[in-house]
Amino acid sequence: MAMYVHLLSAALSSDEPRAGAPGELLAVARTRRDQMLASARRAHPSAERSLAYDVNYDAALIALCAVMGVDSTPASFGQPKEERARLERALADAGLDLAETDSLHPGAG
Repeated sequence: MAMYVHLLSAALSSDEPRAGAPGELLAVARTRRDQMLASARRAHPSAERSLAYDVNYDAALIALCAVMGVDSTPASFGQPKEERARLERALADAGLDLAETDSLHPGAG
C-alpha cells in the first residue's frame, strides 16, 4: 500500500466523526481545502505540515462524497492530485463547489 493511501486510511479510521449533514461536511471540507491551499502558497512550506493538510482535506472530501453518493475510497488516492480533482469535479456536478461560499443550494447567491 502506498504511503499516502496508508496515511489517509489511518486518518479515516481515527476517532474523528465522519458522518454528518452535507452542509456540515461541506464546511469542514472548505476549511481544510483553504488550509491545504494556504500551506502550498507559503514560501518555505513544511513538508510534514503540507502532507497533514493534504490528508485532512482528502479525508473530509471522502466523507462529503460518502453522503453525496460519490464513490471514493482511500485506495483511489494512489495519485492524490488526480483523485482529488476527480472528486471535486463530481461534487461540482452535484451542485457543491468547494471554492464557493454557498453552493449547498444551487442558485443561492
